[in-house]
Amino acid sequence: MSHELCEIGVFGLTSLGQSFAAHHASNKIRVCIGDDIASFVPQVIKEYKAQTEANEGNSEPQSILASRCMISSPNIEEMVPRLQPPRKIIIFGSNRQDVKFEQMYWNKLCPLLEEGDMVLRWGKEEDGAKKSMNDETIKDAMQLPNESIVSKLTKMQARSKGIHLLEMVRLEQDRTVAYNGETPVSYLVGGGSSDAYALIKPYLTSSSSSTSPFAIVGHAGNDAGCVHYATMIQRAIENGITQAFAEGSHILTNAVGYEHQDIGRTFGRWNDAGGKLSSYLLKISSRIYYKRDAITKNGFVIDHIIDSMDWNGVDTWVTLEATRLGIPTPTVNAALEARFLGTMKDERVEASTILKVPEGNDTPSVLKDQITEDLQSAIYCTCLCIVAECLAVFQAAAEMESWGVNLADCIQLWNQPGSFLESTLLKHVHAALVDDQEEMRNLLTHPDIASQLQDLHMSWRRIVTVSYASAIPIPTLSSSLTFYDSYRSRRLPISLIRAQRDYFDASGYDRNGEKGWFSTCWVKDHTLEHKKREAAALQGGESGKKPKKRKTPVKSER
Repeated sequence: MSHELCEIGVFGLTSLGQSFAAHHASNKIRVCIGDDIASFVPQVIKEYKAQTEANEGNSEPQSILASRCMISSPNIEEMVPRLQPPRKIIIFGSNRQDVKFEQMYWNKLCPLLEEGDMVLRWGKEEDGAKKSMNDETIKDAMQLPNESIVSKLTKMQARSKGIHLLEMVRLEQDRTVAYNGETPVSYLVGGGSSDAYALIKPYLTSSSSSTSPFAIVGHAGNDAGCVHYATMIQRAIENGITQAFAEGSHILTNAVGYEHQDIGRTFGRWNDAGGKLSSYLLKISSRIYYKRDAITKNGFVIDHIIDSMDWNGVDTWVTLEATRLGIPTPTVNAALEARFLGTMKDERVEASTILKVPEGNDTPSVLKDQITEDLQSAIYCTCLCIVAECLAVFQAAAEMESWGVNLADCIQLWNQPGSFLESTLLKHVHAALVDDQEEMRNLLTHPDIASQLQDLHMSWRRIVTVSYASAIPIPTLSSSLTFYDSYRSRRLPISLIRAQRDYFDASGYDRNGEKGWFSTCWVKDHTLEHKKREAAALQGGESGKKPKKRKTPVKSER
């Protein structure tokens, strides 16, 4: 059996690497395994055999024994001849270690591989334990697309040889869902050639004969950079939507006068009704407002949480990319700036004693039922704008880099159970992308989405008006409305800005319906008139006559 070729190779025996190899070997798929520490490999095989041989006592003599479907390779070079062509090699344990991946793995594999072979670099992974996704672990798990070593090696070496390189990462999800059983269920997204994805997909999804721990797999696009871009976009959408919900709760507290349980009940009603905002984030927000504090036995947990939250460089990436690409993302930017303001706790406390806000009779009266109904629509419209802005950045990057991006697949992955973005809204977005991704310039222009915005925009405007009159900060709710109105405007007042620039530095401008570049001498007419007046004054002085004063009309008396 050990002389027979294996279907897949697994190099890097991390906890996930061992689990991946054992899963396929136990389903009688021959797997060749290896690790940087060669002495560790026999131990893994020994433990695997001990676990499987006990279950094989009654097997038929001619049947394939699962205990013999895992063989070792002393190093990565010797793994290549042990694999069936086209070879499929999966490398674990090199996330954020680009030099290691390139020098220790790729440089050794590349001369030995042939056209059609595939190498999959497994990106973000968790070694068994339930790791908290704080800012440092998020930063370590994510890369900007232009930093992807897999993308660079594909362009420099692999593509010309016909070798497929693929990168796969695990998406963020609710840990209580991910670890709901003995084996964690993961949502994976891959970036790389579609041929490579087609080769590896059967080994990542469940079949009639086996259940894979990797329940859902998606293909972000034909470049490894796509997978990192998808992760970046997912995080930006999450940040924007959570900020929109926070602003909604602030309005219910300060404009309507709701207590915490009232807010929890309102959010719960919105979610249970299966309406526009039904989502994972709305569900947990409702539960948060009901939770009483067990430490002080006084009030609710949310009363004791400091209203300040650190930010990480990862949170700025979409804004930086949007600036580089020239794509407007005012709502995403507003959510980020709200985070910046959140960190300025001491300054805000001091400013609150100096910069007074309206109180009592100065604030508008509102109808509670009307504002709660309007607020649901306003948050929904804001969330649509957040998704539209982020997808526009993704599309612009894809066009610039010549990626074949699959936005519908990404949206579907983000909308799985346990995903932070699971929502009715993403169902509508996915349907729109499946229907018309190729022709659609912006999500907001899809007929179904545009119709929803047309029906709801007055509720949106009423919420913004009430919030401004009540001195309630609503950065995303207001920025999204400005974006919506600007995007649908046939004409914007930019012509004045261009005229101003032409006035003070002769930068020029183009004109409607006319070819060429124009510049106006804005002061010419005024200068001529001024010179005429000076000449007239001078001439009057030379003749000894004073210049005539303009007569003031006298009212006739009756």
